[in-house]
Amino acid sequence: MKQADWEVLNAYVDGELDAASRADMAGRIAADPAFAATVAEISRLKAGVRAALQPDAVLPAASLRRLDGAINQRRRLNRMRAIAAVAAMLLLVLGGAFFLGERAGNDQVAGWVEEATELHLAWVNGEKDVNFLLDANDTMVNRSGVWTPIPDLHAARLSLARVVVSPSGSKAGLFAGYRGTRGCQVGLWIGGVPETLAETVQDFSSRDVARYAWRVGDTGYAVVALGMDSQRLSDIVAHIERWSRQSAATRLAGREIHDAPCLG
Repeated sequence: MKQADWEVLNAYVDGELDAASRADMAGRIAADPAFAATVAEISRLKAGVRAALQPDAVLPAASLRRLDGAINQRRRLNRMRAIAAVAAMLLLVLGGAFFLGERAGNDQVAGWVEEATELHLAWVNGEKDVNFLLDANDTMVNRSGVWTPIPDLHAARLSLARVVVSPSGSKAGLFAGYRGTRGCQVGLWIGGVPETLAETVQDFSSRDVARYAWRVGDTGYAVVALGMDSQRLSDIVAHIERWSRQSAATRLAGREIHDAPCLG
């Protein structure tokens, strides 16, 4: 159908044609059943639109049910979208908080391990040793009048050579420096630690400094060494880790730790 025919047809349905044109259109409708069906469909659609636009229009029951269903479905969809948006926001906020909290915890642990490293390097670089007392079994050290248990590393040919006690503050703890017969120096830092430090031994080593740390309850342990044979140091760390989980110090088995020389 041409555009001109559509315009005439719409004008006929809307009652806008003059008498002659209406008579001509009526003749076409009578002669062409298909055309008549098209005119009837257009008339029905236009009537429905006009009725819907009436402020007080009353729709048929079936139409009302369909309309109610569509409205309810849209409401449910909007609610689901709102819930999804809120859930996404909560996940974003909680995820951000967890990430920041985890990062802060990791920074605290790294700072704690760095404190142990600084104490060890101060000793290695020639800081003067301080006086301390050992008990008969070399398993308790007395510094400033306080007896503190320490691991006995004689079986690894390491003797206690330095003790530094920090009695209070964020750096409260005890640093024990062990010296070997071939020049090895191993530092052990025992003190309060952030709970984010794992209870299993963690490797914090850098290229130049070997560092291992773990936690038992609220007490942290860090072992620091420079230039030591990696297998020997690993055995020493394993022994100290076992000692830290026992109520009393235990001695090393005679052959548990190999007496390898320090490397440099």
